[in-house]
Formats: sequence, structure tokens, C-alpha cells
Amino acid sequence: MQQTRNRLEGPGSQTRIADLRAQFKSTSADMKKPPKPPKPRKAVKRDSEDERAAKAERLAMAQHTTSLLAGGKSTRNYKRPGEKSERKGGGLFFQLLLVMIIAGGVAYALDPSIVPPEWIDKARGVVGQYIKI
Repeated sequence: MQQTRNRLEGPGSQTRIADLRAQFKSTSADMKKPPKPPKPRKAVKRDSEDERAAKAERLAMAQHTTSLLAGGKSTRNYKRPGEKSERKGGGLFFQLLLVMIIAGGVAYALDPSIVPPEWIDKARGVVGQYIKI
């Protein structure tokens, strides 16, 4: 309490007190003002079913594009975020080829007579050009 009295009685105390009184009056005056009435709301314009259908069709046509670029058709297809790119490879072809090679190898291992001797001689001649047998 004594510290408060010393602060209020020191130099410039009259201006401090006047400032406090002015601040208190301004805040109390703000409290006495009546609240502003709420603003009246605008009436909502309702569209007819035909207008809503036409608007939905326009939006669908605007969103229905194959390209995200405005310049023209893109060569890449649109990929959604998080979607894995589709691999276009000859996966089925290579699987069938692998199965045929394995089946042929097993058949040859079981019965070597299924390959004619002319084919074996010709294969040795072609391979012999590049590798010494």
C-alpha cells in the first residue's frame, strides 16, 4: 500500500491520475452504449429446378477435361495424388514366353529325341561361328 502511495505522490503523479481517470471514463462510457441492432438479412434467391440443372451441367462440362493444362491435349493421363502409375509393359507376353521355354526345356530333358538331329547340327554350326566348340 505504501508503494502505491509513493507512486501516486511522486513527480508527474497528477498526469498519471488524470490518465487513469480518462481511461476509466472511456471504458465506462463504452459500457453504457446500447448494443447495435443486428443487420437485416438479405432474402435468398431460390433457383428453379431447370436453372439448377443447367448450372450443374455447365459445371460438369467445365470440370470434364482430359488435360490439366490450358494449352491443349496432354500426352500424359491425369494421375490423382497418391495413385500409382499404371505400368504398360508386356508382362503377359514375357510370362507366356517363360512358360514355353521352361516347358520345352523339361520336354527336352525327358526325351532328347524330340529335337531333330539336323537342327542340332545347324545350331552347332551357328554357335561355332562365334564360340569355338
